[in-house]
Amino acid sequence: MARFDFIVLSRCTPGEEATFEKWYADQHLPDVCAIDGVEAARFTRIRFQKTVDLDAPEWGYLAIYTLDADDPQTVIDAIAELRGTDAMPLSDALNRDGMVQAIGETIATYP
Repeated sequence: MARFDFIVLSRCTPGEEATFEKWYADQHLPDVCAIDGVEAARFTRIRFQKTVDLDAPEWGYLAIYTLDADDPQTVIDAIAELRGTDAMPLSDALNRDGMVQAIGETIATYP
């Protein structure tokens, strides 16, 4: 199987940071990691953001999921299928406007 990084840049409703962080850390990460092909996850608060020639929103958070699958899209499709269901409830504190999702395939590492 190949390993991929699934990266999500997100933000929350202003003033809802504590609620959002608790939901993401205690509910969403375990829900996503329960899906076949999701091996691990990290959730971080963004402390610096620089955009060049792009009118991008100020993201507040970065999540990095490690996927182990021949085709990462099958894992992303499984996540999308469960999103908003009892198996993967969403938080009202999540602001999906301007959310970015990307799949990365490692070319090189150092050291």
